Amino acid sequence: MSEIPLRDDPGEGNTKWRRLAYAVSSNQARTQSGNAVIALISASMRPERTLDRADVARLTRDQLNQVLSLVGYRVRDDGRVGRASRARSTDEAEKRTEHLRGLLERRGAHREVLTYCRPELLRKDYYEAVFEAIKGLGSRLRQLTGVDGDGYALVEGAMAGSTPRLRITALQTRTQRDEQLGVANLAKGLFSAFRNPAAHEPRIEWTLSEQDALDVLGTLSMIHRRLDVATVKAH
Repeated sequence: MSEIPLRDDPGEGNTKWRRLAYAVSSNQARTQSGNAVIALISASMRPERTLDRADVARLTRDQLNQVLSLVGYRVRDDGRVGRASRARSTDEAEKRTEHLRGLLERRGAHREVLTYCRPELLRKDYYEAVFEAIKGLGSRLRQLTGVDGDGYALVEGAMAGSTPRLRITALQTRTQRDEQLGVANLAKGLFSAFRNPAAHEPRIEWTLSEQDALDVLGTLSMIHRRLDVATVKAH
Protein backbone atom coordinates (compact mmCIF):
# COMPACT_ATOMS: atom_id res chain seq x y z
CA MET A 1 0.00 0.00 0.00
CA SER A 2 3.03 2.28 -0.28
CA GLU A 3 1.45 3.82 -3.38
CA ILE A 4 -1.11 5.55 -1.12
CA PRO A 5 0.67 8.08 1.13
CA LEU A 6 -0.98 8.69 4.49
CA ARG A 7 0.24 12.24 5.01
CA ASP A 8 -3.35 13.39 5.50
CA ASP A 9 -4.24 10.61 7.94
CA PRO A 10 -7.20 11.95 9.97
CA GLY A 11 -5.94 10.20 13.10
CA GLU A 12 -6.15 7.05 15.17
CA GLY A 13 -9.60 7.93 16.46
CA ASN A 14 -11.20 7.08 13.12
CA THR A 15 -12.07 3.61 11.84
CA LYS A 16 -9.73 1.91 9.39
CA TRP A 17 -12.09 2.29 6.43
CA ARG A 18 -12.53 6.02 7.14
CA ARG A 19 -8.77 6.49 7.30
CA LEU A 20 -8.32 4.61 4.02
CA ALA A 21 -11.10 6.55 2.32
CA TYR A 22 -9.59 9.83 3.49
CA ALA A 23 -6.10 8.85 2.36
CA VAL A 24 -7.32 7.76 -1.08
CA SER A 25 -9.48 10.82 -1.67
CA SER A 26 -6.69 13.14 -0.50
CA ASN A 27 -4.22 11.44 -2.83
CA GLN A 28 -6.65 11.68 -5.73
CA ALA A 29 -7.26 15.39 -5.11
CA ARG A 30 -3.54 16.05 -4.87
CA THR A 31 -2.44 14.02 -7.93
CA GLN A 32 -5.60 14.45 -10.02
CA SER A 33 -5.52 10.74 -10.90
CA GLY A 34 -7.23 7.55 -9.79
CA ASN A 35 -4.00 5.63 -9.21
CA ALA A 36 -4.60 5.43 -5.47
CA VAL A 37 -7.99 3.77 -6.01
CA ILE A 38 -6.47 1.25 -8.41
CA ALA A 39 -3.63 0.54 -5.97
CA LEU A 40 -6.08 -0.03 -3.11
CA ILE A 41 -8.24 -2.42 -5.15
CA SER A 42 -5.23 -4.36 -6.42
CA ALA A 43 -3.73 -4.67 -2.93
CA SER A 44 -7.06 -5.76 -1.41
CA MET A 45 -7.91 -8.31 -4.10
CA ARG A 46 -4.56 -10.10 -4.33
CA PRO A 47 -5.18 -13.90 -4.26
CA GLU A 48 -2.98 -14.39 -1.19
CA ARG A 49 -5.21 -11.97 0.72
CA THR A 50 -8.48 -13.63 -0.31
CA LEU A 51 -7.49 -17.31 -0.28
CA ASP A 52 -9.39 -18.10 2.93
CA ARG A 53 -12.54 -16.29 1.78
CA ALA A 54 -12.70 -17.12 -1.90
CA ASP A 55 -16.51 -17.00 -2.18
CA VAL A 56 -16.72 -13.56 -0.57
CA ALA A 57 -13.84 -12.34 -2.75
CA ARG A 58 -15.58 -13.59 -5.89
CA LEU A 59 -18.75 -11.69 -4.97
CA THR A 60 -16.72 -8.58 -4.14
CA ARG A 61 -14.93 -8.80 -7.48
CA ASP A 62 -18.25 -9.06 -9.30
CA GLN A 63 -19.57 -6.00 -7.47
CA LEU A 64 -16.41 -4.02 -8.19
CA ASN A 65 -16.60 -4.97 -11.85
CA GLN A 66 -20.14 -3.67 -12.13
CA VAL A 67 -18.87 -0.23 -11.15
CA LEU A 68 -15.52 -0.35 -12.94
CA SER A 69 -17.12 -1.47 -16.21
CA LEU A 70 -18.71 1.96 -16.52
CA VAL A 71 -15.24 3.49 -16.91
CA GLY A 72 -13.72 0.65 -18.93
CA TYR A 73 -11.87 -1.33 -16.26
CA ARG A 74 -12.25 -4.63 -14.40
CA VAL A 75 -10.58 -6.67 -11.66
CA ARG A 76 -8.93 -9.83 -13.00
CA ASP A 77 -8.55 -13.09 -11.05
CA ASP A 78 -5.00 -12.14 -10.09
CA GLY A 79 -6.34 -9.06 -8.33
CA ARG A 80 -4.90 -6.60 -10.83
CA VAL A 81 -7.07 -4.00 -12.48
CA GLY A 82 -7.04 -4.09 -16.27
CA ARG A 83 -8.86 -2.45 -19.15
CA ALA A 84 -12.16 -3.83 -20.39
CA SER A 85 -14.85 -2.89 -22.87
CA ARG A 86 -16.73 0.04 -21.43
CA ALA A 87 -20.38 -0.60 -20.61
CA ARG A 88 -22.59 1.84 -22.49
CA SER A 89 -25.08 2.16 -19.62
CA THR A 90 -25.98 0.71 -16.25
CA ASP A 91 -28.83 -1.20 -17.92
CA GLU A 92 -26.61 -3.01 -20.44
CA ALA A 93 -25.76 -6.03 -18.31
CA GLU A 94 -29.30 -6.44 -16.98
CA LYS A 95 -30.74 -6.43 -20.51
CA ARG A 96 -28.10 -8.89 -21.68
CA THR A 97 -28.87 -11.14 -18.71
CA GLU A 98 -32.61 -11.16 -19.38
CA HIS A 99 -32.06 -11.90 -23.06
CA LEU A 100 -29.58 -14.73 -22.57
CA ARG A 101 -31.54 -16.25 -19.69
CA GLY A 102 -34.72 -16.19 -21.76
CA LEU A 103 -33.02 -18.01 -24.62
CA LEU A 104 -31.56 -20.61 -22.25
CA GLU A 105 -34.87 -21.16 -20.49
CA ARG A 106 -36.57 -21.81 -23.82
CA ARG A 107 -33.86 -24.38 -24.52
CA GLY A 108 -34.53 -26.04 -21.15
CA ALA A 109 -31.20 -25.07 -19.59
CA HIS A 110 -30.25 -26.74 -16.32
CA ARG A 111 -30.64 -24.70 -13.12
CA GLU A 112 -26.91 -25.08 -12.42
CA VAL A 113 -26.24 -23.20 -15.66
CA LEU A 114 -28.86 -20.49 -15.18
CA THR A 115 -27.16 -19.59 -11.90
CA TYR A 116 -24.33 -18.02 -13.87
CA CYS A 117 -26.46 -15.67 -15.99
CA ARG A 118 -25.86 -12.81 -13.57
CA PRO A 119 -25.52 -9.18 -14.66
CA GLU A 120 -22.07 -8.77 -13.14
CA LEU A 121 -20.77 -11.71 -15.19
CA LEU A 122 -22.29 -10.48 -18.44
CA ARG A 123 -21.37 -6.82 -18.22
CA LYS A 124 -18.35 -7.19 -20.48
CA ASP A 125 -19.24 -10.16 -22.67
CA TYR A 126 -20.57 -13.70 -22.51
CA TYR A 127 -17.23 -15.29 -21.74
CA GLU A 128 -17.49 -14.49 -18.05
CA ALA A 129 -20.73 -16.44 -17.62
CA VAL A 130 -19.34 -19.42 -19.55
CA PHE A 131 -16.07 -19.37 -17.61
CA GLU A 132 -17.85 -19.33 -14.24
CA ALA A 133 -20.37 -21.97 -15.34
CA ILE A 134 -17.52 -24.33 -16.25
CA LYS A 135 -15.91 -23.68 -12.88
CA GLY A 136 -19.33 -24.54 -11.41
CA LEU A 137 -19.23 -27.91 -13.17
CA GLY A 138 -15.86 -28.59 -11.57
CA SER A 139 -17.25 -27.68 -8.16
CA ARG A 140 -20.19 -30.05 -8.61
CA LEU A 141 -17.92 -32.93 -9.67
CA ARG A 142 -15.79 -32.41 -6.56
CA GLN A 143 -18.85 -32.31 -4.32
CA LEU A 144 -20.32 -35.47 -5.80
CA THR A 145 -17.16 -37.56 -5.76
CA GLY A 146 -14.73 -36.06 -3.28
CA VAL A 147 -12.08 -36.15 -6.00
CA ASP A 148 -9.59 -33.33 -5.62
CA GLY A 149 -8.27 -31.43 -8.59
CA ASP A 150 -9.52 -29.31 -11.45
CA GLY A 151 -10.11 -29.41 -15.18
CA TYR A 152 -9.05 -32.41 -17.22
CA ALA A 153 -7.51 -34.22 -14.23
CA LEU A 154 -10.71 -33.81 -12.21
CA VAL A 155 -12.88 -35.35 -14.93
CA GLU A 156 -10.36 -38.16 -15.41
CA GLY A 157 -10.40 -38.99 -11.70
CA ALA A 158 -14.18 -38.74 -11.35
CA MET A 159 -15.60 -40.19 -14.58
CA ALA A 160 -12.94 -42.06 -16.58
CA GLY A 161 -11.46 -45.52 -16.40
CA SER A 162 -13.01 -48.98 -16.28
CA THR A 163 -14.44 -48.42 -12.78
CA PRO A 164 -15.24 -44.70 -12.59
CA ARG A 165 -16.32 -43.23 -9.29
CA LEU A 166 -19.13 -41.21 -10.89
CA ARG A 167 -21.33 -43.35 -13.15
CA ILE A 168 -23.93 -41.86 -15.45
CA THR A 169 -24.90 -45.30 -16.82
CA ALA A 170 -24.87 -48.87 -15.53
CA LEU A 171 -21.75 -49.58 -17.65
CA GLN A 172 -23.13 -53.02 -18.53
CA THR A 173 -23.15 -52.70 -22.32
CA ARG A 174 -20.84 -51.23 -24.92
CA THR A 175 -23.35 -48.45 -25.56
CA GLN A 176 -23.49 -47.55 -21.87
CA ARG A 177 -19.71 -47.51 -21.58
CA ASP A 178 -19.45 -45.37 -24.71
CA GLU A 179 -21.95 -42.89 -23.30
CA GLN A 180 -19.96 -42.64 -20.07
CA LEU A 181 -16.77 -42.02 -22.03
CA GLY A 182 -18.44 -39.55 -24.37
CA VAL A 183 -19.86 -37.36 -21.59
CA ALA A 184 -16.51 -37.45 -19.78
CA ASN A 185 -14.75 -36.37 -22.98
CA LEU A 186 -17.23 -33.53 -23.47
CA ALA A 187 -16.49 -32.27 -19.97
CA LYS A 188 -12.74 -32.55 -20.58
CA GLY A 189 -13.12 -30.63 -23.82
CA LEU A 190 -14.98 -27.78 -22.16
CA PHE A 191 -12.34 -27.47 -19.47
CA SER A 192 -9.56 -27.54 -22.03
CA ALA A 193 -11.21 -25.03 -24.36
CA PHE A 194 -12.40 -22.46 -21.82
CA ARG A 195 -11.13 -23.10 -18.30
CA ASN A 196 -7.46 -23.85 -18.91
CA PRO A 197 -6.58 -21.09 -21.44
CA ALA A 198 -8.00 -18.41 -19.18
CA ALA A 199 -5.88 -19.67 -16.29
CA HIS A 200 -2.73 -18.87 -18.27
CA GLU A 201 -3.70 -15.71 -20.15
CA PRO A 202 -5.44 -12.49 -19.09
CA ARG A 203 -9.14 -13.12 -19.36
CA ILE A 204 -9.54 -9.57 -20.62
CA GLU A 205 -8.25 -10.84 -23.99
CA TRP A 206 -11.05 -13.39 -24.39
CA THR A 207 -14.46 -12.73 -25.91
CA LEU A 208 -17.34 -14.99 -26.87
CA SER A 209 -20.36 -14.46 -29.10
CA GLU A 210 -23.88 -14.99 -27.85
CA GLN A 211 -24.40 -17.98 -30.14
CA ASP A 212 -21.22 -19.70 -28.95
CA ALA A 213 -22.16 -18.99 -25.33
CA LEU A 214 -25.58 -20.58 -25.88
CA ASP A 215 -23.99 -23.67 -27.43
CA VAL A 216 -21.46 -24.10 -24.62
CA LEU A 217 -24.03 -23.50 -21.88
CA GLY A 218 -26.36 -25.95 -23.62
CA THR A 219 -23.65 -28.61 -23.54
CA LEU A 220 -23.08 -27.88 -19.87
CA SER A 221 -26.80 -28.31 -19.24
CA MET A 222 -26.72 -31.73 -20.86
CA ILE A 223 -23.79 -32.79 -18.68
CA HIS A 224 -25.53 -31.55 -15.53
CA ARG A 225 -28.67 -33.52 -16.44
CA ARG A 226 -26.52 -36.65 -16.69
CA LEU A 227 -25.07 -35.87 -13.28
CA ASP A 228 -28.59 -35.54 -11.84
CA VAL A 229 -29.13 -39.27 -12.32
CA ALA A 230 -25.55 -40.44 -11.74
CA THR A 231 -24.49 -42.83 -9.02
CA VAL A 232 -21.31 -42.61 -6.99
CA LYS A 233 -19.26 -45.72 -6.36
CA ALA A 234 -17.69 -45.78 -2.92
CA HIS A 235 -13.91 -46.11 -2.91
